[in-house]
Amino acid sequence: MILLIACTGQLYAQVLGDPAPDFEVELLEPDSTTFKLSDQEGKVVLVFFFGNTCPSCLSAGSDVETSIYQVFKDNTNFTAIGIDTWDTSSNESSVTNFKNTTGISFPLALKGGSVAAAYQTTYDRLMVIDGEGILVHKGILVARNDLDNTIEAINQSLTVTGLDLGSHIPQLNVFPNPVSDVLHIAVGDASISGISLYDITGKRVHKATFSGFTELFSVEIPLQHLEQGIYFYSIQAEEQLYTGKLLIQR
Repeated sequence: MILLIACTGQLYAQVLGDPAPDFEVELLEPDSTTFKLSDQEGKVVLVFFFGNTCPSCLSAGSDVETSIYQVFKDNTNFTAIGIDTWDTSSNESSVTNFKNTTGISFPLALKGGSVAAAYQTTYDRLMVIDGEGILVHKGILVARNDLDNTIEAINQSLTVTGLDLGSHIPQLNVFPNPVSDVLHIAVGDASISGISLYDITGKRVHKATFSGFTELFSVEIPLQHLEQGIYFYSIQAEEQLYTGKLLIQR
């Protein structure tokens, strides 16, 4: 069997908000095919980097399966892959043993050390890439201690992925984008009841609720206290949720 490992595009130190470099890995049988990141466009991708006999990875694997994969697997905008980074000992036997021991049911890939290197990460780590191919979470903790952060990132990414961004509220205007210091949100004759702003990890950094505002309502949100980067906004208006991406750039 020929194992295919390829990373394309620019390889550089990955930070949150960066486009994720494409990669292609061969999956363990019975999947017996390849997984290519660029083929997952529109889906939130969970990546579990592991070492096939790493004790901490073996321990975390069952938690990743039950606490994350089983929770999100029925969402059509979500997918997951585990990648063995221990190339020297990575083979069908060792990865099959890892799969059986952990009870993982999502696809696992062999010999993925080059993928971990491309993202400048290591084994026993979790990573989330959103539906637009943006890196929204790269764990710095061991996987078992990073479950909550990962779940939060997946939840927020799924909130954005697949939504019809504002077609139900054509008069809604969020500007400027990119923004430097102050974000303006204007709604024509529609009503608006709430605004939330989230950072790339899914943490809410601004929340406001309103009642009784209808005609020509507008609001300004100061952003001077926030760092540069990608954020998400969620606006409840006329019983529709308008969600989008915001870039703070100075």
